[in-house]
Amino acid sequence: MSNENDPSPASRFLQVYENADNRIYDESTEDPFPAYIDDVDTSLAPFCPTSAKRVLKALRMAQIRSDDVVVDLGSGDGRFVTAAVSEFDASKAVGIESDEALVATSKALAQQVLPSTDQPKVSFILGDLLDLPKMVHDIQWTVIVVFLLPDHTDKFSDFLLKYYRKGARIVSLVFNLNEIPELNLLASDEPDGIYVYGEQ
Repeated sequence: MSNENDPSPASRFLQVYENADNRIYDESTEDPFPAYIDDVDTSLAPFCPTSAKRVLKALRMAQIRSDDVVVDLGSGDGRFVTAAVSEFDASKAVGIESDEALVATSKALAQQVLPSTDQPKVSFILGDLLDLPKMVHDIQWTVIVVFLLPDHTDKFSDFLLKYYRKGARIVSLVFNLNEIPELNLLASDEPDGIYVYGEQ
């Protein structure tokens, strides 16, 4: 049984990532555009961290289960990946991120949140999202998390549709995926910018 000195995984996730949120906010007072990293092209999926509480809300809306295999495209500091395992006991969660520093941050934060027995369930891959088919072609994703600017949705439509047609749910943040008409909207929260797609 957990106590105040031994936080549960859920409270530990919120504690660690809300602290990260506070650091990002403090940095933003010096840099008004923290989402855009020097010398890194983040235009496909810019680093605009979703609050820790909104992460949990989005994953609840997607009804993450213990048999899910989750991938976050442009995973930033790894909060969706870590939460999928710590909060919902997903069997596997992978983040793909183009910035080496964010990959290192993701690993460090995940280690703070997850017990050693769960750490093998998460991984973070350094890579260009445009090379996505080569990096993750052999994994059967059941949940895909994306934060894509509308102008670039078409670059990933084939990838998203491939897994959607196999039953995957897609969680899109901030922007809907209306550019892909085949996708069926299961749930949405317009004020929080959360859209969940899946077949009926």
